[in-house]
Amino acid sequence: MPVTSPTSRLRQHAAFLLVTTLVAVLTPTLAPPAWAAPDDTSGDSAQAGRNALFLTGPNEGKPETIAIDYLRTNPARYGVSDADLSDLVVSSRTTSQQSGVTHVNLSQRYQELEVFGATATVSVASDGSVIFVGHSLLPALAAKPSGSAVLDATGAVKAAADALDLPEPTSPRVLDDATGRAQRTVVSGSGISDEPIPARLGWQRTDDGLRLAWQLVIDDSTDSHLWNATVDSASGELLNVDDWTVHDAPEQLADTLGRHTAPTSGGSGHGTVVGPQFPPRRVDDGSSYRVFTFPKNDPNEGPRTLVTNPADATASPYGWHDTDGVAGPESSATEGNNVRAYADRDANNQPDPGSVPDGGAGLDFNFPANLDEQPQTYTAAAVANLFYWCNIVHDLTYRYGFDEAGGNFQVNNYERGGVGGDDVRCEAQDGSGQNNANFSTPAQDGGAPRMQMFLWPGNQFGLPNAVTIGSGSGASTYQAEYARFTPAPTNAGFAGQVVPVDDGVETPGDGCTAYTLPAGAIALLDRSSACTYYTQVVNAEAAGAVAVVVANNVEGAPAVMNGSVNPPVGIPAVMVSQADGATIRAGLPASGRVHRNTDRPAMRDAAFRSETIFHEYGHGVSNRLTGGPTVNCLTGQEQMGEGWSDFLAIVSLINPDLDDPEGPRGYGQYAQFADSRSGDGFRPRPYSRNMEIQPFTYDSIKTGAWLDGTSLAAPHGIGHGWAAVLWDMTWDLIDRHGLNRNAYGDWRTGGNNLAMQLVIDGLKIQGCGPGFVVGRDAIIAADAALTGGENNCTLWASFARRGLGYSAVQGTTGRDDNSAAYDTHPSCERGFTNRTAKPALNSVKAGSTTPMQFVLGRHRGDRDILASNSPYSRLVDCQTLATVNPDGTITPGPLPVKAETPGRSKLSASGHGRYTYPWKTDRSWAGTCREFVLSLEDGTQHRAYFQFR
Repeated sequence: MPVTSPTSRLRQHAAFLLVTTLVAVLTPTLAPPAWAAPDDTSGDSAQAGRNALFLTGPNEGKPETIAIDYLRTNPARYGVSDADLSDLVVSSRTTSQQSGVTHVNLSQRYQELEVFGATATVSVASDGSVIFVGHSLLPALAAKPSGSAVLDATGAVKAAADALDLPEPTSPRVLDDATGRAQRTVVSGSGISDEPIPARLGWQRTDDGLRLAWQLVIDDSTDSHLWNATVDSASGELLNVDDWTVHDAPEQLADTLGRHTAPTSGGSGHGTVVGPQFPPRRVDDGSSYRVFTFPKNDPNEGPRTLVTNPADATASPYGWHDTDGVAGPESSATEGNNVRAYADRDANNQPDPGSVPDGGAGLDFNFPANLDEQPQTYTAAAVANLFYWCNIVHDLTYRYGFDEAGGNFQVNNYERGGVGGDDVRCEAQDGSGQNNANFSTPAQDGGAPRMQMFLWPGNQFGLPNAVTIGSGSGASTYQAEYARFTPAPTNAGFAGQVVPVDDGVETPGDGCTAYTLPAGAIALLDRSSACTYYTQVVNAEAAGAVAVVVANNVEGAPAVMNGSVNPPVGIPAVMVSQADGATIRAGLPASGRVHRNTDRPAMRDAAFRSETIFHEYGHGVSNRLTGGPTVNCLTGQEQMGEGWSDFLAIVSLINPDLDDPEGPRGYGQYAQFADSRSGDGFRPRPYSRNMEIQPFTYDSIKTGAWLDGTSLAAPHGIGHGWAAVLWDMTWDLIDRHGLNRNAYGDWRTGGNNLAMQLVIDGLKIQGCGPGFVVGRDAIIAADAALTGGENNCTLWASFARRGLGYSAVQGTTGRDDNSAAYDTHPSCERGFTNRTAKPALNSVKAGSTTPMQFVLGRHRGDRDILASNSPYSRLVDCQTLATVNPDGTITPGPLPVKAETPGRSKLSASGHGRYTYPWKTDRSWAGTCREFVLSLEDGTQHRAYFQFR
């Protein structure tokens, strides 16, 4: 596999060594890891990270037995008692093919009923060693349990609907009878859920102890929500609710629309032609797709091209259009084993008529798209692009371990484990919103997820459409909103005589009743509550109109119009403001034209944004892998779901011609009508290893701790902080192992591929309810299992630089009880031979050149052995030695300052592996203290503290 620079290949070690810690998600504090002392601290740090043990040595027996026995032997470590662990059941187990680790997911029960949200994930190596435990176990289960099953499942559905402010359920009925102690039942959708409603009895944790409760999953028919609701089994009180549909927050996005992007660093990406990337083995089914090929981020990075046979023979062995596991496609449309793609402009979660493009017998999905027109004019091309990219994400994540056993999304699992029937429903131009996208993930493997991709109107430039009146007193061009259910106005437009509607009934100008018009007229009518927009447009089309202009009946901006698409209407409709409608009406008779507003860019379609498709699909990946494929358990204010999704997008699409680790890499620029991937995008700051561009540190998640005393929003802003950490980590691994331009490459072939593998493995390891420290530990444990800890010190250096060092404390998964720390793990730390060791202060004169000397176990010559951005120094408090801003602000904290040398001097080597770095200090540092950090390319760090006089 080609790489962009020589890479020191990763070596698979026979011994499995632990580089992590026990985690206790719900306990007040997290203890630092327990580590063995390094065997050799004399210099060469290649051994660093290989000397810490797993939680146990090898064990005999099945992984499930080993996992349960380990927990019951060590209950106090996890804040529980023997009695609390007396009834543990295996909810799932998966084995990672890459590392051989088996992840045993356990549920805690009381009186043979599950305690909702009380779980443990115990990861067991192939030799039976226990690697890591991530958990949300509850103590004192028997202290104050209460409740009785007064309500049945249908009663619970009614109670949940009332609590969630849903419509009154319509005749709920039991579809599958109650079974077992948990009375597992399936209730009809009852007019409130698009899918049947599963219900089960269990225990819900509350401040007053366990309460017997019904847990139900409702696929909200009224909005884009997948509710996991828990109601008291006696009173019907809502005890807990989670929304398993993950959206971007509209109020946060609104602040970024139209925001100017940051100056570009390196290539802008504008007009760059990239790709395509292919897996090592492809399925030769003759399929072809005209799309923005992998790894193009969006249309800014080149035109659509025709790509042939892109399916991965490992992940999709019979191609993307198969469902029966026999050679030959079952469908010639945009549907198959992994994905069903279609348009859903009327937001009923069903394909719009004619919106499932057909490639014919040759599977040729080559549809036109003029991006200077509105997206509704190229729906087939958008759906084909969405189908292609949803399958790309399926195939790519499969290679890193999101496979059938892990709960991935497929109709047919080809007898490779897991539960089938859960292909992703990828909906383009979805009518349930705009300026957004979302992903709904049912907790149980076999439950089909849904991705909804919206249009981005770009109203910061004005409304998307227009009505031009060509004569009379109203002659002018008026901006107009769009209709989701009609054809779009084109640049050329639809011309005709503008005629006010008069249907002769009650409010005659609303056109709610059939009427006649001159052939080829543009119908002008009033917005009305007496009938739907659909009825108004259907009546106008039947009357002979070529287009419809609806005048708003209230002051303010015109509205986006919704309506049915079955049967479809054939003429466009737009809405103007009440004032503009009155002006147009007063100037009639006149000719007119309904057209796209050509004074601004055309609307943009999220189905053409591959980074958004990766991001949304990533929510399904992180939800299914965390805690195993039977639960959704990313909870707490520190939950990093948004961060993993951004990571999956920007690392999968990494492009060395466009991405500079020290420059800004934004997320969402295309939707903001920017012309490159460089800039802020939707996130609070762009991603960059340069902390002046991306200043996030672990303390930044606290309330009021972001820039200018603001707070990062949960979960998106906090998640962006986690992605910032992972972006740094990825480039640090690239520096060490090279970059592979092909994301399909094995984890051994590039630092970016390795980063992807460690993050996917970490998701499986971390257990329910993780925070940043637990996520860190899971990734480091993943490297220990995968490589024997070869990257241990590199990972610790990456995390430590952003405040997730060895001494960092998570607290709970709340946002305000964590403590950042910038130290590396003790096994990765060395001193300087001519400086007093930490924590003592070395006194030097500010502005002087201070030689920093260290010895390595073997001589490496004069070549550059330093990591990127090394060495650096950072301001610390002279008393506590903590990295704290003197002015009290948290973000930005004291940033790492790249060390300078006098003249052209640099790191030098003498015989016997002795190295000297001439550090030129700054006169302005007088009266302050700093920590000096010199990182080697393997992540080992030489550190010392200084006081400047």
